[in-house]
Amino acid sequence: MKSPGMAGSVTVARIMGGIILTSALLLAGCKGKKATAGQKGPAKYNVEVVGRGDVTVITKFPVQIESENNVDIYPRATGYIEKIFVQEGSSVQKGGSILKIVDADYRQAVNAAKAAYDNAELEVTKLQPLVEKGIISPLQLQTAQSNAEAARAAFENAKINLGYTLITSPVSGVIGSISLREGSLLTAGTGTPITTVASDGDVFAYFSFDEKRLLQMVTDNGAVSLRQKVAKLPPVQLLMANGDIYDHKGRVELGSSLIDPTTGSLQLKGVFPNPDALLRSGSTGAVLIPAIYRNVITVPQNATFDIQNKKMIFTVDSTNTVRATNITVANNTSDLFVISSGLKDGDRIVLNGIGRIKDGDVIEPVVVTQAEDNAGNNAGNNAVDDLQ
Repeated sequence: MKSPGMAGSVTVARIMGGIILTSALLLAGCKGKKATAGQKGPAKYNVEVVGRGDVTVITKFPVQIESENNVDIYPRATGYIEKIFVQEGSSVQKGGSILKIVDADYRQAVNAAKAAYDNAELEVTKLQPLVEKGIISPLQLQTAQSNAEAARAAFENAKINLGYTLITSPVSGVIGSISLREGSLLTAGTGTPITTVASDGDVFAYFSFDEKRLLQMVTDNGAVSLRQKVAKLPPVQLLMANGDIYDHKGRVELGSSLIDPTTGSLQLKGVFPNPDALLRSGSTGAVLIPAIYRNVITVPQNATFDIQNKKMIFTVDSTNTVRATNITVANNTSDLFVISSGLKDGDRIVLNGIGRIKDGDVIEPVVVTQAEDNAGNNAGNNAVDDLQ
């Protein structure tokens, strides 16, 4: 028979054992839940299945604009400026007056030459009947006729010199700067032009173009000569200095047939109509040349990264393993790369999270299009902006 003290000890021991067993089971259950929670699946990333299509790449080239004709105006008569008929930057028509030189001396020279010519003609008239009657020698008449011809030439020359006192524009265009003012002395034969008239016909936008890129753009257009290849280039646009696109499209022509051996570039010119005289000689801007790439693969620029001067992109193989793949870029738009090698139809590329994955990682790919990926990124950006 057990004593009461011994029975109480046994009861307490049983209770403590139950508590310990329960705690152990609970702890094991928690560890099991933690282990289960720690077994996460592969992270999800947006991927795109690449395919081929056509894309237009716009390349911008800085240009210097020149008029078709820039005509320097020089004086051919000496004298003081009596009147200036135009203002700097104003338009002038072909044959329009630019300035007038004081012509009093030239008019006097014309009058004197006219009088000498009239006297010479009168002498011929007087001697002619005398020769017919045999009174004087025919040689005297021939001398008088020669004198009359010389007098006529001097008279014509005097009129030409008088005409030089009115300086006119040889072309229609825009007047350049005029440093002289009314009352200034002009000297015939001076080496400094009075002004320059820029014609209001077509304008030329000169720029340098890489020979290799030119040949790439026109390889398949059937052209044979370099001039024909350039002529096959599509119409171009002009980006003006204020950022606006010029209303009229232009064509590309050869500016020079020689290739610069130091740069490997060729000088071309964009030819643009200028009916409203909006484009002025000396202006700057940029020619926008479209290049159409047909049946090519394109990838988003933000899906690529660089390693040791190599352009890379993450592709996903059949086991959903990420592979760093080297690609070659032929050209680019504002947000896309045109790929010439490294990818093929059906390849899967990772579109997002480029900085969080590495070669060999296994992911759960979510196939989307570039548009869907961009929309998702924009929505995320907007959500962040709203929170801020």
